[in-house]
Amino acid sequence: MEKPAVQTQPSTLPFFDTSHAFNLLRGIHELRAERKFFDVTLCAEGREFPCHRTVLAAASTYFRAMFAGTLRESAMDRVVLHEVSGELLGLLVDFCYTGRVTVAQDNVDLLLKAADLFQFPSVKEACCAFLEQRLDVSNCLEIQEFAEAYACHDLADSARRFALRNIAELAKGKEFERLPWKRLLEFLSDDGLCVDKEEAAYQLAVRWVKADPQRRLHHWPELLQQVRLPFVRRFFLLAHVESDPLVYLSPACLRLVSEARAFQSSEYDRHDRPCRRMRPRPSTGLAEILVVVGGCDQDCDELVTVDCYNPQTGQWRYLAEFPDHLGGGYSIAALGNDMYVTGR
Repeated sequence: MEKPAVQTQPSTLPFFDTSHAFNLLRGIHELRAERKFFDVTLCAEGREFPCHRTVLAAASTYFRAMFAGTLRESAMDRVVLHEVSGELLGLLVDFCYTGRVTVAQDNVDLLLKAADLFQFPSVKEACCAFLEQRLDVSNCLEIQEFAEAYACHDLADSARRFALRNIAELAKGKEFERLPWKRLLEFLSDDGLCVDKEEAAYQLAVRWVKADPQRRLHHWPELLQQVRLPFVRRFFLLAHVESDPLVYLSPACLRLVSEARAFQSSEYDRHDRPCRRMRPRPSTGLAEILVVVGGCDQDCDELVTVDCYNPQTGQWRYLAEFPDHLGGGYSIAALGNDMYVTGR
């Protein structure tokens, strides 16, 4: 008779309490409500906030450095903070114990500054999210400057992209004329500047310079370098650009105009001089396309159409159909933006 198999029980049982973090936070909050085990008091503007050092140090690297290092505050029972208001300090202390904070229009700027100073990254991110949701033409420039000052890179990028998309509306206000020249230079050099034609980018630069010519004229050649003059219409280039004293009195600007005219006359290809000026802005609708002339279909039947493919949009478009007399064979050559088809 066979002996029954003996089932061996595992010697360990790994266990993880998924609610432990929540319960721990709730317990700490209860200790605070019961005023138990406080070991430090933070003070600001006459208001006092009894706290636990370990909670502050765990929530903020600023307080960790203050209490865990050799700073004199590490041995103090009462720490006075001068860089923050009592109201904002109360919000941050509450956040340490609850993980919650209310961001509002009337506190977001100061709360972000305090979160940056006392190193509460998640509170800072919440403030950035609040500001990003409220971006509009009236505040995007100010928010971009504010975000850059406090190293809010994602918010600064969102504000910049908003400004680029809405540059036409921005340019209607007086605030545009007060832009720092480096900001305008940044906008003009960006492929994302949303103008329906490159002439609009030129007019933005001219308007900014003429708002204060004595102080801004020396910036003009560098600004004009960011305008994609090769993609300005020939008539506009002659009637408005070359005839402007800002241009014809500046040898550097005249060289840019000559470059544009040479490009438009097909004296060289944009790949011969790779630079930002030789790249059309996507918003203008100008793009290099792939033109397919004739060929064969999947059944090896000869095609008599001309189609193009735009790699920016991923779309094919019908252009034309061959005349009947080219059915027997043809040759193709391209010069500038023109294509020539010869055949018998």
